[in-house]
Amino acid sequence: MRLARPGLWLAAAAVLLPTAAFAAGDMPQLRPHDLFPQLVWLVILFTVLYVLLSTVAIPRISATLEARDAKITGDLAAAEKANEDARGLVEAYQKRLADARANARGLTREREEADSAAAAARLAEIGERIGAQIAEAEKRIAAQKTGVLAGLEQMASEVAQSVYAKLAGQPADATALNTKVADAIKRSGR
Repeated sequence: MRLARPGLWLAAAAVLLPTAAFAAGDMPQLRPHDLFPQLVWLVILFTVLYVLLSTVAIPRISATLEARDAKITGDLAAAEKANEDARGLVEAYQKRLADARANARGLTREREEADSAAAAARLAEIGERIGAQIAEAEKRIAAQKTGVLAGLEQMASEVAQSVYAKLAGQPADATALNTKVADAIKRSGR
């Protein structure tokens, strides 16, 4: 930046500063004979300050801003990579979870089929055992029925002989009476 001429500064100062302050002489910084050295020192200090700022402060601030931008960019890249890794892990987890569920369903289905087959075999075995027990019970019932019927036939013969003896007053022919009782029992369908 190029500095303006000192005469221009004086003209600007004369226009901008009130003339009453020059005339009164009560403000030393506004006295015309002290104004030019003050402007020179202003230019010198401004130049030194500008050089210090441009060589020391601004490069440090720029370096800090660049380092900050680089760190932010690096952090964003690391976050994006971590996000992609996390998405990949979530997808892998979802796939493993779906595979595990399918495997569990298959195992459950196999177990149900095995349990169903075992239950059917056990049910068939129980059915056979119950069928055998029922057949055995029917044989015993038939044997007992036969025994009861035979006992009933004999008891009916005895009752018939006793009734005949009381009614006729003489003993009955046992063979003829047993034959008639047996025919009566056969006709009744027992």
